[in-house]
Amino acid sequence: MLGTQLLARHPAVDDPRTDLVLVVESAALFERLPYHQIKIAFLLAAMRHHVRDLESRGVAVATIAVDEDLGFAEGVETLVRRHGVTELSWMRAADRGTDDRLGRLCERLGIVADPVADVAFLTPEAEVDAWYAEHPQSRMEDFYRWQRQRTGILMDGTDPVGGRWNFDHDNREPLPRGGIDVPPLPDPRRDDLTRATIDEVRVRFPGHPGDARDLWLPVTRRSALHWLQRFVEERLPSFGRFEDAMHRDEPVLFHSVLTPMLNVGLLTPGEVVDAALERGDEVPLASLEGFVRQIVGWREHMRGMYRAHPELEHANALELTRELEDWWYTLDDVPLTLPEPVRVVLQRVHALAYAHHIERLMVLGSWMLMQGYAPASVNRWFLSLFVDAYEWVMVPNVMGMSQYADGGLVGTKPYVSGGAYLQRMGRWWSSDRAARDSAMTDAYWAFLERHEGALRGNHRLSRPLAQMRQRRAEREGG
Repeated sequence: MLGTQLLARHPAVDDPRTDLVLVVESAALFERLPYHQIKIAFLLAAMRHHVRDLESRGVAVATIAVDEDLGFAEGVETLVRRHGVTELSWMRAADRGTDDRLGRLCERLGIVADPVADVAFLTPEAEVDAWYAEHPQSRMEDFYRWQRQRTGILMDGTDPVGGRWNFDHDNREPLPRGGIDVPPLPDPRRDDLTRATIDEVRVRFPGHPGDARDLWLPVTRRSALHWLQRFVEERLPSFGRFEDAMHRDEPVLFHSVLTPMLNVGLLTPGEVVDAALERGDEVPLASLEGFVRQIVGWREHMRGMYRAHPELEHANALELTRELEDWWYTLDDVPLTLPEPVRVVLQRVHALAYAHHIERLMVLGSWMLMQGYAPASVNRWFLSLFVDAYEWVMVPNVMGMSQYADGGLVGTKPYVSGGAYLQRMGRWWSSDRAARDSAMTDAYWAFLERHEGALRGNHRLSRPLAQMRQRRAEREGG
């Protein structure tokens, strides 16, 4: 059982032929990148609680603990030999490589390999692969409509509920200038197992970013379900309006922060969507549809793009080469010239291992792209610092949507912004009349000028490119 597959109903674990569940806490995997301490503590605590729950149900579990210092495949082999395993079954992994490693291990050890379908997503593997094979130039909106039609979610017969497929235009409001009340997050209780895990992470991974003591997320299925219920009751009604809003003192606002639990199996996308739909009559349609689109559309689309386009992992359409400096990982000697929004969100990520999606895309991702950082370097940082980051979701999100490394396969344009956008959608400065951050604006125009040749044919950039040329003509003429 993989650490990202802590499902209440796991097809390999629940198979009546299964007489022993193998779990590996791989020290080598945790040390492969400088993962945030909160990420390590969250995953380890969730795994350990899940093992305890399995054992309470009478399921036999054999574990390689992190202090045994074994790699993943090495840990599985140790357990196979230790317990005389003759047949190994597992749920296929979302990330590439894991299934091949397990298959090769079984072949080398002379035991039967029996991988079963990945059931952690709404769309069966064969169906999602077939759709992307038939749609090589796929767009999320097309995939999303297919998903709605396939599942019947938010459908009125053959038509979308409300007469529109999405209400994205209604989901771009900034926060009111007079302020708004944001519901507090649930406060998950820490039991002895969680506290011991936090202490162990701090001792074992002292040089990693963040502090495991700041773990703020639920690590059990029961507390994850409570977190979900609190979201649909308290935050979902305002989610749509303020989906793109930002505030220097509010890291979560009306977002759900469900992806950490979804991406390790404590929750399933089906039960998350069902919980939202059950509140349908009490939630504005723009909020309900906007949230459903993230789960049914975007999350599943990222998984499909990752499966269909392995070349994304090494894409670099703009041929960017700059490596992220050490201060991105340490917060030591952060340049004083770093724009205020970027500084705020960077500090937030180090504190929480989290920032919501618009801050990832339009603050961090935008700045990194405009500064010319290599997309692989950016992807490595996101994988390291974010609690919900795994390859299947980060590669298409970062390499495609955020860093435009694919030249427009995932996103139709580079998502870069100047100070005007951040001033409109965020509350970053002490005064609402504060000047726009000139560093962001200067970087925006410089990026367009630097990559004019590569971006010239993008119709979505025709207006800003024309404005850039006018600015250049005025500068050179003056």
